[in-house]
Amino acid sequence: MHEILLILHLLGFGAAMAAAVGNFTILQLVSASPADAPVLGKVPPRLARAGQVGLAVLWITGPIMLWLLPGGPAAWPWAFWVKLLCVILLTADVIMLDLLLRRIQAGDEAARARLPVYGRISGALLALVVIFAVIAFR
Repeated sequence: MHEILLILHLLGFGAAMAAAVGNFTILQLVSASPADAPVLGKVPPRLARAGQVGLAVLWITGPIMLWLLPGGPAAWPWAFWVKLLCVILLTADVIMLDLLLRRIQAGDEAARARLPVYGRISGALLALVVIFAVIAFR
């Protein structure tokens, strides 16, 4: 059971990472070639949805795997709690990105300027999640 949950958890993380890296790359491409924006602009919402699904899988599988560990929350190391804080912040960032994408689709160009900032925050938080997960579960 634990192996299946871990596989699903890693696939969810992969989807979240692919969305973060993919959207960052697309923003760079659009900046370099604005003429390609109409075509490339169709990709970020789909990548965002894949990232959201991945994050949902993480939120489902993570707690189940943790409760299967002996000792319960008292046995979880400090690095786990830092990782969890990063996951909570990442979830808030993904919600903000979703709201920004909706505003952009409604024609709010001012929202488009903030998109790269939230994308970088997602990437940094994903990296921190990996770092603290390795420290916590080594």
